[in-house]
Amino acid sequence: MEMINLKGKTQEELDEFAKSIGESAFRGRQLFKWIYHRGESDFDKMTDIGKELKKKLRETSHVSVIKLVDRVTADDKNTEKFLFQLADGNLIESVLMRYEEHLGFGRCTVCISSQVGCAQGCTFCASGKNGLVRSLTVSEIVDQVMQVQSSMNDTAERVTNVVVMGIGEPLANFKNVVKAIGLINHGDGIAIGMRHIAVSTVGIPRMMKKLADEKLSIRFAVSLHAPDNETRSKIIPANRKYPVESIIDASKYYQKVTGRRITFEYMLIDGLNDSLDQAKMLGKLLRGIHAMINLIPLNPVKESPYKRPARNRCYQFAKEVEKFGHKVIFRNERGTSIDAACGQLRNRMTEKEKGS
Repeated sequence: MEMINLKGKTQEELDEFAKSIGESAFRGRQLFKWIYHRGESDFDKMTDIGKELKKKLRETSHVSVIKLVDRVTADDKNTEKFLFQLADGNLIESVLMRYEEHLGFGRCTVCISSQVGCAQGCTFCASGKNGLVRSLTVSEIVDQVMQVQSSMNDTAERVTNVVVMGIGEPLANFKNVVKAIGLINHGDGIAIGMRHIAVSTVGIPRMMKKLADEKLSIRFAVSLHAPDNETRSKIIPANRKYPVESIIDASKYYQKVTGRRITFEYMLIDGLNDSLDQAKMLGKLLRGIHAMINLIPLNPVKESPYKRPARNRCYQFAKEVEKFGHKVIFRNERGTSIDAACGQLRNRMTEKEKGS
């Protein structure tokens, strides 16, 4: 008989599981708290569950745990990258970022992956170097947050924010990502507020609209990176299928349905998308959208030929966009010293294994 993985199941599903093994729904609620709130995977350590039920649980089910295989800390101690191995041997990454300055003391954001590899092929990103392997299960998505939290327990810190912006395209794994968000948010579990959860996409218009229809109070970001199709297709090959106009149309739909501001991520790349003319195009393109534009000077990776623009060039670009009434910020750089850009640690480990 195949063992049932209880991690990744909702409270309602655990209630039904409990009833399926001859127990009351109350036992399902106990399991939910043990798994998600206390982070426990060993039935024997669930102290308010009796011996007979523990025996049934061991015979029918298990609680999966992804394995930590590497952990790298930046020099300033505020950024850590985690490399996890899944049950099938595949590797994924998560990044913990601590913010203690203008964003407020004690804010700890975890950036998590939604897929093993990526099919989008963004030319500045290491995540898609070897293409897409598979999408993550609900338990694998949620467990990244839980394992990072477990690593922080000794310091009494708490994960306060979650960003689905790591390896993979979240909207290409829509069902599992949405279910995982529900588990991360649940008050009897990890209990991170919806407004402290963000999803970032390169833009799949149909799925953007579908996410809007879920009416989640999450933060939503679109990785735009260029205001015109010619440039964006060079950076994001998927733009040939989903051009800029369709991304903007879906963004407007999302905002109309949810009423929430959208963040547009814009990676500044020297000589490619950082001209003042492109800044003007970007300002005009986003007219009519309640937007925040997040400018990100490129974090170079060896898999990419691109370079970051000079600092003065970045500020000139920002000032030009602001002329159109948009709020523009620069992302606070994190983890350059530990290859914290998506996919770099995973690729390094994979290359090491191939060479051994």
